[in-house]
Formats: sequence, structure tokens, C-alpha cells
Amino acid sequence: MSFQNPGLVYGLYAAGLAVFIILYAYFLKKTGLKPLCAPVSAAFGLILAIVGARLFYLLPDLTFGGGSWDAAYIFTLRPDGLSFIGGCAGFVLGAFLAAKTCRVEPKAALDAMALPGCILIAFARLAETGIGYLNTGEMPAFLPAAWPFAVFNGWGLPDLSVSTLMALAALLCALWLLTDRRPAASGIRFEKTVWVLCAVQLFLEMLCTTSSWIPFIISFIHFEQVLCAVILLVIAIRRTVREQKAGPLIITVLLLGLNALMQFVQDKPYLFPLPEGTNIGTVAIIVFALISAGLIAVGITTGKTHSTSVKGS
Repeated sequence: MSFQNPGLVYGLYAAGLAVFIILYAYFLKKTGLKPLCAPVSAAFGLILAIVGARLFYLLPDLTFGGGSWDAAYIFTLRPDGLSFIGGCAGFVLGAFLAAKTCRVEPKAALDAMALPGCILIAFARLAETGIGYLNTGEMPAFLPAAWPFAVFNGWGLPDLSVSTLMALAALLCALWLLTDRRPAASGIRFEKTVWVLCAVQLFLEMLCTTSSWIPFIISFIHFEQVLCAVILLVIAIRRTVREQKAGPLIITVLLLGLNALMQFVQDKPYLFPLPEGTNIGTVAIIVFALISAGLIAVGITTGKTHSTSVKGS
């Protein structure tokens, strides 16, 4: 791997994992579960995060990007050959399996992991500033060309810093979890955390336009964004089945449909009669941001809120 600042990358990764283990052990103990499950979760999660990140990258790459099917390519680990959302999914699966291994209730364990997981995401995304130009995009004219909105490339021009924006979103989500004292059914805190982060990433994915994301962008389809949308739909469907209320699912489908329509409008503006002088890029960013804000509102205002007491075995 060739990083601009490998010390920063590996240092932040290591610090993120250390903070995650400490905080996760604390919250496990606080909820009456086994704190020793924390390092097991980190070990399982790290392995499956790498597997998930690579597998989801290979799916569109081998299908549309012309990637080689030989073992040397498939098992190569490069920062621009990994899926961030796929890595998060793998890490969560690892934590779930670790809870099973440690014989603790998985939903309660995942709830305890919600806040430490946000902190880990923030560390991981901030580490990307030492990789190079990965996860940057075109700089919107109405945003200031300064951190955290932008990083400067080799020519001294500002690129949108998508990864640092996601790190800030994860920290804000962690702050929300820390201050939210409302009782919740087992698994709901984790579910809402996943919902919020996917809704934010749904917006940020649209800003990623650099070549390092090919083949994650085919025409106007962003594969990481598709995965976020699928996760949101799965959660909305589960809520509908669990609570017998279809309203949140209907709103979610409508918002995701509007997101897809706006992507098509942005990709082919000549098919739509827009007022003369309209900056389609600015309009699209505003619409995408409002859609994600709407999804976040749906996610945090719906779902069970009654408490259940779950202890580890």
C-alpha cells in the first residue's frame, strides 16, 4: 500500500480499536453483560470487516469494472479497493458472532456497541486523510474551502472531504446516544444508530466523484449508496412487521425513490425542463441533504421505546 502518511493511518486505526475495546467493555459491564466480550468482538469484527470490505468491492468491480479473477488480485488489500459500508457490515457481523461465542444476548450487546462503534467509525474515517485523495469529491461552490469541508490536493485546490464529514456525523451520533436517556427495547439503540449513519452516508455517497471510487459509480448508480438504501429498507420492513405500522416504510420508500429520481435528473438534466441558469449540482446537493434529513427524522422518531431488561447468561 502507498499512503501519504502511513503513520497517521495506522496510528488512528490502532487508537480507534483501543478506544472501542475500552468503551465497549465499559458499556457491556454497565448493562450487566460480560466485558471480556469486547476484545473478542474487536478480533472477530476486524477479520470480518476486511472480508466484507473486499467482497463488496469485488462485486461491482468484477462485474462492471473489468477486475481480474486471479487470486493475486482478489486477495490484494489496497485502500482504494475496499468498501467502507461492506467493512462496517462485516464488523457488525463479527460483533454479533462474538456475542454468541461469549454467550451474551446479541441485541443487548449490539446496543452496548452503538456508541463505541460510532467512535471507531470516526477514527477510521479520519485515518483516510493520511491515505491520499480517497473519498473526496467535487467542492460545492456554496461551501467554504476549509476543513472539515475540504482537503487540499497536490495542486493546492480544495476537494470535498467526504470522509471527515462522515467522521463528524459519527461523532454527532455518538453524542446523541450519550445524551439520549429514553428507555428502549433491546436492539433499538443499535438499530437507530445504523439507520442514522446509513441516512448520512446515503447523502455523502452522492458527493463522491473522484476516479478512486470507480467502479463504485456506474453511470449515476453508486453501489455503496445502494447498500445503504437496502439496509434502510430492511430496517423499515422489520419495523413494519414488528409494530404493524406501515407509515414509516411508506415514507422511507418515497424518500429513497425521490433520491433515485434526483440522481437521474442530475445525470441527464437535458431530459427535464429546468429554469434557465439553474445550477443542477447545487439543487441536487440540497435535495439529497433534505432527503437524508427526512430519513434521519423518520429513523429517530419511530421504533419501539419501551424498555426491556436483558442480562448476559
